[in-house]
Amino acid sequence: MSWSLRAVILGMIGILAFGAGLLYSMQAHAAEKPKPRVIYSKKEVDFEGLAITGELRNPGEFYFQRKTDEKFDSLVKRRKNFHREMLRDVVMAK
Repeated sequence: MSWSLRAVILGMIGILAFGAGLLYSMQAHAAEKPKPRVIYSKKEVDFEGLAITGELRNPGEFYFQRKTDEKFDSLVKRRKNFHREMLRDVVMAK
């Protein structure tokens, strides 16, 4: 079998596989049922002729209580003096 004949056969197999996949995906989309559309009923309440009595439950002023910030010691201790390292780096840079 020549090289070009193999290429043609493999190309045809590839095209057939692509077409089969395309047809399968089209059938999958056709099998999906549409979702039912939900329509909610509207209800209108008229309070025009009624006198509603009651009391407000929320206060007139707002009060905020601030939490105290908790301070934790860091696990990494900060060093205050890097003088030795700075001198070493200056000497090594020369």
